[in-house]
Amino acid sequence: MIRKRFLLPLLFVLALPLLTEAQIEDDSRGWQFGLNFGFYKPAGYSANYYNGSSGNMNNVKWVMSNFYWYQEIYTKLIAYDTVFVSGLPSNMHYKIAMMPGLYGQYTFNDIYSLLIQFNFMKLKAQDAITFEVDPKPYSTLPDLRMYVIRGEEDRVYIDLGVKRNFPLSRKTSVFAMAGFNLNNTKVKKSSFFVEDKEYSIINIYGSGTYIPGGNTQSYQVYQGGIGFGLFLSGGATFQFGEVVFEPGINAHWLNVDLDGYKKFKPGGGVYIRFLFNNAFGAE
Repeated sequence: MIRKRFLLPLLFVLALPLLTEAQIEDDSRGWQFGLNFGFYKPAGYSANYYNGSSGNMNNVKWVMSNFYWYQEIYTKLIAYDTVFVSGLPSNMHYKIAMMPGLYGQYTFNDIYSLLIQFNFMKLKAQDAITFEVDPKPYSTLPDLRMYVIRGEEDRVYIDLGVKRNFPLSRKTSVFAMAGFNLNNTKVKKSSFFVEDKEYSIINIYGSGTYIPGGNTQSYQVYQGGIGFGLFLSGGATFQFGEVVFEPGINAHWLNVDLDGYKKFKPGGGVYIRFLFNNAFGAE
């Protein structure tokens, strides 16, 4: 709420001349379109959706409680007595992701524009799951085996806001942008490995159970959905003929629709934007 109170007045200040008659008359009015390319680091909070804990929708217990999968894992670990999960990650993080995107702005004058942009990411989170094999007496060291546990998701950010330029010269300026974010998340994978075998922890069998060679019905599972938030961005503008080059940084305060991980958290990145002037000609 504090950030909303801060951003709404900022948006009002940035957009104030758009609410009245613009006092700067020039020939720059019209649409501009461009391409974004950048790198982004989301908050690690929602990456724990993939840590396999019992409180998550996708959990390792679901695999380990299946007799057939347990026997596979038991055999792969060359166990003689028993195997159990002794450790799961509690602080997973997303890897830095590439963030290409599409950008459009309606320019009112050299100072103010309205903008919309669509940025796309393929996010990956990875950590380690620990198995204990054939528990030993307390006087000996446990036989612990660590393997990869991971998750993958597609995420789209849609930002809608106001852009304010601060001209430094005829072809150079700095800018600030602020506005609202709408995002969509789709879970692609949540799994762990034991040796060369990957085990998905997404329940595609509903109330049924996996049986090798059986005809248990499986279902297509969709996890994710729509989230929302706020964004801030700033950078510099350099014009070369009809092409505008804009390096910048951006930050978001948003939530994503992953069950159990819907709190608002920050994220940020860097980008380079290429804008093409007079996309449809000046008005």
